[in-house]
Amino acid sequence: MMKTMPDDQPLPMTMVESDWLARTVLTLAADGPDAFMIACLLGSDQAADLCRNLIELRAPNQAGTDSHHDAARTRLDEHFLKGTARWGRQTSPEDLTRFHKISNSWRRRLTPLLAMDTDQVRTMMTGGGRFWVMTPSDPCWPGQVDDLARRSDWAPPLCLWGQGNPETFICCDRPLAVVGSRTCDEYGRSTAHQIARKAAGEGHLVVSGGAMGTDAAAHWGALAAGDGRTVAVFAGGLLHMGPKRNSRLFENIEADGGALISELPPGTIPEARRFLLRNRIIAALASNIVVAQARHRSGALNTANWGVELGRRVLAAPGRIDQPENTGCNRLIHEGKAELLLSASDIRDICHPAHEPVHPGKSVRQEVSASVNTAESRGNQMNRQNARRTPTVGSDHPNQTIHGGQPDPTVLKQSPTDRDEPSTQPSNSGTDSECKKADDECLTKEEATVLAAIRTCQRRNGPPMTGQLRAELADQGRELSVRHLMQLLGSLEIRGLISLKDGCVVAEHPKNQACQRQRSKSTTQPSAPADSSLRGGTK
Repeated sequence: MMKTMPDDQPLPMTMVESDWLARTVLTLAADGPDAFMIACLLGSDQAADLCRNLIELRAPNQAGTDSHHDAARTRLDEHFLKGTARWGRQTSPEDLTRFHKISNSWRRRLTPLLAMDTDQVRTMMTGGGRFWVMTPSDPCWPGQVDDLARRSDWAPPLCLWGQGNPETFICCDRPLAVVGSRTCDEYGRSTAHQIARKAAGEGHLVVSGGAMGTDAAAHWGALAAGDGRTVAVFAGGLLHMGPKRNSRLFENIEADGGALISELPPGTIPEARRFLLRNRIIAALASNIVVAQARHRSGALNTANWGVELGRRVLAAPGRIDQPENTGCNRLIHEGKAELLLSASDIRDICHPAHEPVHPGKSVRQEVSASVNTAESRGNQMNRQNARRTPTVGSDHPNQTIHGGQPDPTVLKQSPTDRDEPSTQPSNSGTDSECKKADDECLTKEEATVLAAIRTCQRRNGPPMTGQLRAELADQGRELSVRHLMQLLGSLEIRGLISLKDGCVVAEHPKNQACQRQRSKSTTQPSAPADSSLRGGTK
């Protein structure tokens, strides 16, 4: 915790002592993953020491030299050389010259912060208290990201910014990453959605990148599992989470006990180069990586390559050779970088045995609540040292950002048998019945119930709004929370069974769906039904 000055004034940045705050400042200075920064940190006793040492350097554009600057430069060189040796790397005179140039750029980026005190920097680094910051010393730190230092020339993150539940990272020992192209077709979306839903339903954590297309399908699939958890990793800071079209998805991830994370300060712009660097975090977090669909130059191939380098198991869904959407996956299989994904519904060969989400014990929860905190909470602790109380997980403390991840009591529970049980809702005509049956076989019991209620409202009074839909479900004895209903609607929307227009929920007519599927067969490969195997991309 930050110490106060004798006159109770905030500390200047030149006297920063907090490890987590020092790591956020060093991350801003490095402007991304930097092996030189990791080497310096390995050679320093504490992150705060390195931060103060860097601040003591003369700014690169400042004229003249002095003994204070020279001493700071000597100490920084010693940190670098010592850390490089500890890392098992060898250095040359050229490396030291390059380090001087890079460290000067670090110092230049820190210049605006020197006009602030530590409270102001703390507020900036946590988005005014909206985000928590996790460091390697925290009990929920995902230790698998440290493989980036052991198996790769790129650096692991110094810390992680997050919104949601930090305990998500320890709810599953071996998470599953599901990635693919933004411009996927129905086959890619269906594959990602089915695998993620099945994995989350068996207690596994699903990791993806929060983008449109395959990533969104994977996240929605995990949420559709009921108590499933998922993590979205962003290329920029959390103040720039995107795309905006996925805002509802991000809200649902956080509300359901998942997490939205980034390795960069909240205000960092998600430039194009950062997406490829973000992919290494996705690959490092996962034990197995599934590429549901990828084009020839898809960023998902970069994630797969990171996975290969880190020793992760990579699987790719095969597809028709005459469709450009499948070129990337087919090439991964051809080059031996990925195994062939045999099924989207049977994940026994992909994931470890099913388990309940791991919930940490009381001691871990208390440690999390004390170490993973917002700037507001830390500031309140510093100002009230004599009457400090650490809020427990699940408390109503206004500054506590850790969510317990417990399901809403009004949310319907989903049993394993319900998950695979087909809908038995009646229909008005034989043709519609056949089309509905084909669609509803892929649905959970809750999804089928919601879809039937939408159709009932639509026949009666036209497309319903969400409030009218909840009332209809309540009349049928199905009480759903708004959060859970929106998850189910998102799952139905991504399958093309409904659409959200002007605040109303519109069920697509079964005949129109059949026509769309018929047209799709001539241009794209068919989507796999829930219980089918994917062999060569054909049924």
